[in-house]
Amino acid sequence: MAHNLISLGELDDEQVLELARLHHAVMYSLLTELGLPFLERYYQLAQKDGNVIGFCAVSESGTPLGWVTGSPNPEQLNGRLRKPMTWFVLQMLRLLFTHPWALWQLVSSAISSSDQSNIKDNAIELTYIGVSRKQTGNGIGTKLIDNFLTASREAGYHSVILSVEVDNQPAIALYKKTGFEIIRTFSEGRYQRHRMELKI
Repeated sequence: MAHNLISLGELDDEQVLELARLHHAVMYSLLTELGLPFLERYYQLAQKDGNVIGFCAVSESGTPLGWVTGSPNPEQLNGRLRKPMTWFVLQMLRLLFTHPWALWQLVSSAISSSDQSNIKDNAIELTYIGVSRKQTGNGIGTKLIDNFLTASREAGYHSVILSVEVDNQPAIALYKKTGFEIIRTFSEGRYQRHRMELKI
């Protein structure tokens, strides 16, 4: 399928919602477990953050087919999900009654990942990348990574880091093909993850 690559900031409100739905459909992460409201809010905030580097592959009709985002300070971006506080409290109450295990995972991850959130100077973290299941194998993921690496280099970063679940072999293979190397393995809540790095 023909597609165009656009920056995250170019997406309109409907495309941001579609991106959140795509993330929810193809990526298993804590943010996914928190639900669609958190995903949509995350990408709304990412669009407004000048430090975020992000691209989206869209079809000719504008439907998101894949995306990549990264930040030199992902914890700061995640922290903005707690505002406005009224919205956040309502979402926590929703989780308490609908997905209490997701709420527990949020607390557990916050406790266990404190040493993983430290990013060295001149580095950016590739936080999320995904492609529609119908589009896998079409080279979209490689194009997204290439554009992300180019933009990161042009922004003055010297390395890109990421975390990936140890059992996500297709993603690990793609990252290794791109030049990423595993620098350590760690636990974050119930997740076992590799930390990978690429010098750029």
